[in-house]
Amino acid sequence: MKTKTLLIAAVMFLGLTAGAFAQATYQVGSIPVTAVIETGLTERSGDITFSQVSGQSLQGTVAITYGGTPGVPITVDDTKILILAPPGAPGYSSGVAAPPSFPPGTTISTVTVNSLDNESGVLVLNVPAGVAAGSFTVSGVRVAVAGVTVNELRANISSTNNAILAGQTSVVVITDIAPGIDDVSTSSSDRVNLNATTGTPVSGDNTTTIRVDEGFLNAFNDINPATNFGVGIRFTLTGIPEGITVTFPATATTNGNSPLGVPTFISVDDVGITPVGAVAIDANSDSLSVFYRLTSTSDPTTLERLSVPVTITFTGDEDEDLPLAAGPIQFTTTLWPTGTAFDDGDVITLNRLIPRYVESLIGPDTLANISAATSTLLVPFAQRIEELGYDTGLAVANATADPEDLSEGIEAGVRQSGLITFHFFATLPSPSGTMPDVETYTTQAGSPGTGLDAAGRLPAGSTYIVLLSELLEAADLDPDFAGHVYIVTNFTDAHCLFVVSNFTTFSQGALALVLRDPRGAGLDQ
Repeated sequence: MKTKTLLIAAVMFLGLTAGAFAQATYQVGSIPVTAVIETGLTERSGDITFSQVSGQSLQGTVAITYGGTPGVPITVDDTKILILAPPGAPGYSSGVAAPPSFPPGTTISTVTVNSLDNESGVLVLNVPAGVAAGSFTVSGVRVAVAGVTVNELRANISSTNNAILAGQTSVVVITDIAPGIDDVSTSSSDRVNLNATTGTPVSGDNTTTIRVDEGFLNAFNDINPATNFGVGIRFTLTGIPEGITVTFPATATTNGNSPLGVPTFISVDDVGITPVGAVAIDANSDSLSVFYRLTSTSDPTTLERLSVPVTITFTGDEDEDLPLAAGPIQFTTTLWPTGTAFDDGDVITLNRLIPRYVESLIGPDTLANISAATSTLLVPFAQRIEELGYDTGLAVANATADPEDLSEGIEAGVRQSGLITFHFFATLPSPSGTMPDVETYTTQAGSPGTGLDAAGRLPAGSTYIVLLSELLEAADLDPDFAGHVYIVTNFTDAHCLFVVSNFTTFSQGALALVLRDPRGAGLDQ
């Protein structure tokens, strides 16, 4: 009886040992993607290869969790994930050719996708029984790395019924997570400067160039085989005044070499699929954004710079849109298309728009400047001495309504109206013996004098007549003043007559100097 019991135990032990030895053991390796974009929602991850080093496979599963536990979302559906085998390899090869986007001769493996938990980042594979040797590779997995706080991404591996070599249950699939754009700029010497009065460039021409520098090698190199479109860039404009049109070209290239010899980026619609050609944007456009998508593999050996030449032109009505509103025309930049790859039911529906990104605005950066329509006048001496009865009369003319008479050397003005600011620079010390600070006064509703409209603006063709004493009182300043006065008008073609008088025995006047340089720094001192 004892002998029989021992025999049964030995048979059971041998059976268990044979079963244990029958399972396959896999060596796991990866070819990680060198770097991906930190705002990416559909970034490529590296291939993971399982090489059978011993035993015979039992029917089971292999689970891969991308990003550790919990994992990062897998943002490509299971039809885009391929389980591949080397050509002619035993065991896991079925002889079915892979799509053309994979190396020639690659075949589909008999290992299949069991399940895919997109949100948790878990991919489960079915492993067939009875395979004695061979290997298979998981390829095509895309993941959302936006918000990941580590510099690299790993995948954790586990298996049922078969074994993974010790120490190989975690492999690197992404080496670095980094910014996709290093810098966005327009050279200050290359910016367009427009004259607000005419809408034409102050100097140079009306074209400038936006430069977008690649964040790392191949950041601009993710092409979706389903659409032949890849990384996108969106520019959004602000500050376009009425009458100005900003035109972006249909194509833009980098300083790298495209292996296909075609434009690197083309402009597309806001869906990201249809080419639209050159894009002209003005203040009344439905959208103030322009969209570009990568259309060809860019240079993998060069940190590339995308250059987008932009033209700024006056296309408005001279009578209605001039002078232009002064200020900068600016833009922001982000990688694009933006937004989640999932619909409300956590189903991936946007594979055609791979890659995708979280919006991360760079800027605003200045594309063009519109110089203010101003005049700066200098009254070299003005005086108000209450005790002696001295005062200074000022007459500021707005000549923008003057008719054209070329025979007399008079060109037609662009009708404008605007406020007037007086900057008082005293040259005599105050009663306390100290030099007073520079004071200013800007006309407004209720300002003294004659010629202004109800809002304090001087209309085209009108003249503002006022005494220095009235301005000092309106500005709540010391009633006595001697010094010089800058007059800055919010319109061009201003002129001024000043007269210093005691209104009995002395009067002396002259025309104020018209300064070509506004000397803005001096006015604030």
